[in-house]
Amino acid sequence: MSESNRDGGGRYSPSVTDADILGILERASAPVMTATEIADELPIGRSAVRKRLVDLHERGTVERKSVGARSVVWWIVDEDDETPDFKSGFGSFAETDLEEQVEKASDEFDQGVEERQDALFGH
Repeated sequence: MSESNRDGGGRYSPSVTDADILGILERASAPVMTATEIADELPIGRSAVRKRLVDLHERGTVERKSVGARSVVWWIVDEDDETPDFKSGFGSFAETDLEEQVEKASDEFDQGVEERQDALFGH
């Protein structure tokens, strides 16, 4: 990181703020976005965006839904939304990083598949 990313105390400050991420979600033409779509509009990668979205989700700012085998979509929480807390049904896995571990493994799997496809089909 450059010196311009340091705050007055010398600590690094994020080059992309939560407001930047939320702004992209607010301006989106679709009601939901993937981390990849958000990352395409920011100077940080998909993994960093996903981590920030997970943090925003834990604070109740955004909501998420798994769609398909390995895709997750995100949207800003409607303050009037009374969505139940599905994590309460996770039992012994509640308050663990299982969700993040599964997403990481899924991304690694997807990357491996893409690399094999490229090798086989020359894309």
